[in-house]
Amino acid sequence: MNAVRESHSFDPLFPFVFFYHLKGNPEQEPHLSHFHDWYEIVFVLDGQGTFFIDKEFYPMKKNDLFLIPGNVIHHANPSKRNPFLCHVILFHPALMQSPELGDFFSYLSPFSQKEFHYLLLAEHMKEHKEYLFRMHMELEKKEAGYRHALLTHLQGILLLIARQQPAVPETSGKLSKSELWMKEVLFYIDLHYTDHELTLPALAEQALVSPEHFSRIFRRVTGLTLPAYLGVKRLFKAKELLWHTDLSVAFISDACGYKSVSYFHSKFKEQLGCTPGEFRKKSAGPEV
Repeated sequence: MNAVRESHSFDPLFPFVFFYHLKGNPEQEPHLSHFHDWYEIVFVLDGQGTFFIDKEFYPMKKNDLFLIPGNVIHHANPSKRNPFLCHVILFHPALMQSPELGDFFSYLSPFSQKEFHYLLLAEHMKEHKEYLFRMHMELEKKEAGYRHALLTHLQGILLLIARQQPAVPETSGKLSKSELWMKEVLFYIDLHYTDHELTLPALAEQALVSPEHFSRIFRRVTGLTLPAYLGVKRLFKAKELLWHTDLSVAFISDACGYKSVSYFHSKFKEQLGCTPGEFRKKSAGPEV
């Protein structure tokens, strides 16, 4: 099982996807956690669950807001007794490019606060629901100019979030024993994921459980197998180094914990559709 770079059907000229009244299904086999370059907004309307984002677990409840920037592993686990009901918006940040108006503001500023989980006041959620309903109707009717309307509504939502400055809720003491245990494991992995010796048997031995038990709990609470999680963490680190440094591909491959340069090339192209060298050229932009 691998983590997937999530994709949805959309017009390349309008990278936007909207799920209206998305209900969690606790009977469904655990999904693979997903990641993507797009930004994601999740409004929790009702019900409960747990949202695994990066290496943290966040309880989900009514009026919660989740803001997830690109390239962050995330996976929602619905409650069995009372599964969550959400509205979900995904969009590529390129949609939010706006002209310079002499007023320093970015629609993406709410995603730069290093927080994923917020709590909306009831009256603020009501304002967002009005925008979300309009979005839903635009997608149902698809009249002339509906994409412009969707973009306008998305800008309205992001502007509201920036102005409302929703509170960060306390989350301590609300996680299951498995999630609390796994949280410590994930922090350890975050410090050592580039180590070639970081394996399932080694982690299970350190946690004083069998590899089978460790693997089962890890997949249940994160939605991934351990190799899939390590693979995505290494991929993100490799992208960062390719983008921001002049280090050789071979050095980056070794520094990120890949078995060989050829394996690094293979996994990188499998997930991103291009080789590390091609990605670096794209990131550098056109020559001047």
